[in-house]
Amino acid sequence: IEVYIRHLEKVLRRYVQRLQWLLSGPVLCSRTWYRWSTDRGVMMTAAPGSRRLFGTVLESKVCILLDTSGSMGPYLQQVKTELVLLIWEQLRKRCDSFNLLSFAESLQSWQDTLVETTDAACHEAMQWVTHLQAEGSTSILQALLKAFSFHDLEGLYLLTDGKPDTSCSLVLNEVQRLREKRDVKVHTISLNYSDRAAVEFLRKLASFTGGRYHCPVGEDTLSRMCGLLTKGFINENDPTLPPFEGDDLRRLAQEITKARSFLWQAQSFRSQLQKKNDAEPKVTLS
Repeated sequence: IEVYIRHLEKVLRRYVQRLQWLLSGPVLCSRTWYRWSTDRGVMMTAAPGSRRLFGTVLESKVCILLDTSGSMGPYLQQVKTELVLLIWEQLRKRCDSFNLLSFAESLQSWQDTLVETTDAACHEAMQWVTHLQAEGSTSILQALLKAFSFHDLEGLYLLTDGKPDTSCSLVLNEVQRLREKRDVKVHTISLNYSDRAAVEFLRKLASFTGGRYHCPVGEDTLSRMCGLLTKGFINENDPTLPPFEGDDLRRLAQEITKARSFLWQAQSFRSQLQKKNDAEPKVTLS
C-alpha cells in the first residue's frame, strides 16, 4: 500500500504542476501588469505565460481570430500585449505557419494566407497587433469564412467577449458546411463568462468542431489557489478546486479530484491497518 500511496502522490504532483502551467500568465484586469518596451520590441510581464488567456495551441498551422468590436475596448490593450506574448511563446516555438485576423464590422487580416513562422514574420505580426483598435460590431461569421479560406489551416483560435452579430444557429450551420470540405478545429476563448448565451454558443462551436472552449481564470480565483497549488494539494483538509469554465482546466480539475479521493482512501486504509496491527497482542518467543 505504501508503493500505491507514493505513486498516487507522484501523479497528483504532476497534475498540480500541469494546472499551474495552464494557469501561468498575467491576470486580465484593469491593473497595470505590463511594461511595454517599444524600442526593443519585447514584453515584460508580472507572470510570463500566454496559456492563461489563450490556452494551449496544439496545431502546427493556425490562425488567431481576435474580436476588436467596440465592447472589447476595456480588454483590448491587455489582449494585444498577451497576443504578442502568444506569438513568441507558442506560435514561434510550436507552429510551422500562422496568420492573424481581427474582426469587428469589417475584417483585418495580417496576411492573405498562412505564412512561415520565422523571427521576421513574428516581428511583423507584433507590429501589426500594436495598431489594432476596438470599434463596431462582432462579425464572427465573416471572420470564420475568411479564416477557412486559408490553405492548409488546421486550427482556429477565436477570442471574443460576446455573441456574433448574426444568428448563432446560422454560424453553426455555416461552420458545419465548411467542415464538410475541411477538417479544421475551432477553439473558442471567452472573455465574458457572465454572458451565458455567448458562453453556450462558444461551447457549442468548439465542441461541434472537435475544438476546446477556454475561459481565463479571474484574479480572485487565482489568488485563492496560488498558495494551495504551491503546497502540492495533497492534504485531505485542502479545499476543493473551483468549478473551472474552460474545458482543459475543468477536465484536469476532475482528474485531480479523483486522484485526491483515491489517495485519501489509501491513506485511511493504511491508518486502519496500522491501528489493527498495533492492537494485536505481541507474540514473544520464550
